[in-house]
Amino acid sequence: MIEVIITIFIVYLIYFFVSVQRFDKNGHFKNKKKEKISDYEALPSEVKYFIKKYNVDLEKINLRALLKIIGIILGLDIGILSILSILLIKNNVVLEILVASILIIPLYLISLKFLGNYFKKKGLIKNE
Repeated sequence: MIEVIITIFIVYLIYFFVSVQRFDKNGHFKNKKKEKISDYEALPSEVKYFIKKYNVDLEKINLRALLKIIGIILGLDIGILSILSILLIKNNVVLEILVASILIIPLYLISLKFLGNYFKKKGLIKNE
């Protein structure tokens, strides 16, 4: 159990320093170079996918908060999947990595589906 918590924490920290810290507390991209980059263009590709797929209203949500939520989801998915692959497949590291690598994408997409449904219930999507 402690391994899952440590895995979730480490994955979230990596995601935080790579993606979340690039945005200020108001959810705007911190542009160190004086180039003109929109907030949306600075987002990681999985967040762009989520915004387009579930039609998230960027006026109603803080991008930094969205990145934190997605980082937690990613950490949970990787933590749960790593523990399941270790418990189900013993003494074969290559097979553990192979199974986890194959299952991470569908698990992550299912998790994003649940997050999209949550956003829909909270009214954070665009009305068409």
